[in-house]
Amino acid sequence: MGKKCRFSRCFPALKVNKIKVISGFNTDIEFEDVVYHVQTEDKGLSAKKVISLVYVGGTILASKRSPYDDLVAAGFDENVLAERLQKQHRLICAAIKAGRIDDLKEMTAKASAARSASAAHAVAETVSAPISLPQTVEPTELATAAAGAELFDQPRTPFAPTEPIQQPFVPEPFVFPQITEPELELDIDLFADAPIIEDVSVIEEIFVLPDDAVAVISELSGRERPSNAKLDVELLGDFKFKGGDRLTVHIMVCRGTERKVVTGAQILIKVLGSTFRPVIFHAKSDSNGLAQVHLQLPHFQAGRAALLIRALDGGEEIELRRVVTPG
Repeated sequence: MGKKCRFSRCFPALKVNKIKVISGFNTDIEFEDVVYHVQTEDKGLSAKKVISLVYVGGTILASKRSPYDDLVAAGFDENVLAERLQKQHRLICAAIKAGRIDDLKEMTAKASAARSASAAHAVAETVSAPISLPQTVEPTELATAAAGAELFDQPRTPFAPTEPIQQPFVPEPFVFPQITEPELELDIDLFADAPIIEDVSVIEEIFVLPDDAVAVISELSGRERPSNAKLDVELLGDFKFKGGDRLTVHIMVCRGTERKVVTGAQILIKVLGSTFRPVIFHAKSDSNGLAQVHLQLPHFQAGRAALLIRALDGGEEIELRRVVTPG
């Protein structure tokens, strides 16, 4: 079949830290009945790199990482960085439209192999570094000490040493640094809202007051209640997400204090973790403002993970987060 672009829409990338970043791009491209999702974003001045990822059904097929240390050294300019980010995104999209997805995969494999070789070389240099050991006593020094031992044969009064006796040096065992997977990058600030368990105090006796002893007075009593028209997204039902679960969630997109439903809102669900690659799901709200999404959470036994639900309508976006426990 001929290649065509069924859907293409860009919206700002998710900002999860306090470092200012340039807006990113998300584009869906259909080629030979396969929909490829291309995402390009700036990782901020802490990382100084632009990353493009190519997904198919939540699986990363290819990636391109472009550092911009040269821009920072020359005097950081947001406009120049924005042009470089847009140019890289267009090149990736053009390659997919031209049917060069295999070339992108090969480029990703070579870049990953180069990063792995660089990390292994750094470990080898650390291991081969010489470890300084305590100096040994020369034979001449031992002979001199033995010759002078006869000086101590005469009776003498005991004395206390003026300097502390140094213990022999024992080198500590070398610990190999851990090498994380080059392709996996995760911003830890995504989990800043993880629940914290506080200390619990146990009260043996419970005192229950009668109903007429408590009066509830609203703080808004006698005032006009505030209203707004802000976008809102809700997860219907009480879900506890655990790694490896397969479940169906219902999401509602509404607006304002009157909770007016939003039709045709774009919904993006990301599952991020420190021990697995990110998984992405797409959906759109129906005429009732509802969307049904079938999720398959990655299985993991250690580390941290989170589920992010983002809704976009009319240039406005809103998101909510949920913690995913190991399973």
